[in-house]
Amino acid sequence: MKVTIIGAGSAAFSIASIRDLCVMESAPGSTFTLVDVNKDRLAAAYGLATRYGKELGDEIKFEKELDRRRALQGADYVINTAFASGHDYTEKMRAVGEKHGYYRGIDSVEFNFVSDYYTILGYKQY
Repeated sequence: MKVTIIGAGSAAFSIASIRDLCVMESAPGSTFTLVDVNKDRLAAAYGLATRYGKELGDEIKFEKELDRRRALQGADYVINTAFASGHDYTEKMRAVGEKHGYYRGIDSVEFNFVSDYYTILGYKQY
């Protein structure tokens, strides 16, 4: 089985998927191809994935690829974790929010991380 993960350089999304894929009964003998446009982030995700696979002891092959078209060749499954709008948009939206008093960080009452993912980032994705 070959699974291609697009946007794999976003380790927050891809490593959770990789973890889930690695523990499937059908994982041994599979190839997971990680794809991203950012070579440094791709290399970091690839390093995490290969280390995790080795620790499990499964016979899982990992590949990294900057060329999406090449990575899609022969794929049985494709998982898209790519962030459609990129991080430039995110930073612009955060700057606007902070200018008008929106604070993202630690909630002083409950000490929880306050995420802007569902408000600012989700809007562009839809």
